[in-house]
Amino acid sequence: NAQAKYSELGSDYVYNLERLRRKFNTAKELVPQPVLTPAAKPTRLGVLFYGSASPAMAEALAMLQAEGVHVDAIRVRAFPFSSQVDAFIEAHDTVFVVEQNESAQLRTLLINEGEYSPKKLVKVLHYDGTPITASFIAGAIRAAGTAAKLAPQKSHG
Repeated sequence: NAQAKYSELGSDYVYNLERLRRKFNTAKELVPQPVLTPAAKPTRLGVLFYGSASPAMAEALAMLQAEGVHVDAIRVRAFPFSSQVDAFIEAHDTVFVVEQNESAQLRTLLINEGEYSPKKLVKVLHYDGTPITASFIAGAIRAAGTAAKLAPQKSHG
């Protein structure tokens, strides 16, 4: 309970879970914040990634931009996810989630924690044991998108 004594009361259990939820929500803004890389032109496409995919991601974004495909990017650096991650996902129609594992753990966390539609979060999975490459990322984004989705977006201003 609140006094650190053993209890089987439901109200004590609820109190402790609500206390932990408040701590978790506070932690969202105290953990390392994500790094946003906006596209050169307005877009409704986003890509979310983390960790060692960073160098390949930077190169993939440049490759896609050279083809006229503009994609905003956000590198997640911590869990629980900051409100910036939520805002990023909400601002895009499609968000590619780049991961180097078969089980799509990051995407699963986003769906479970943010309650996002799995259709909005498109898997880009690389799990053959080799380092992820820019060609793989750009190719997966090209393959996953339709011509309409990957067409350059017009400015709304």
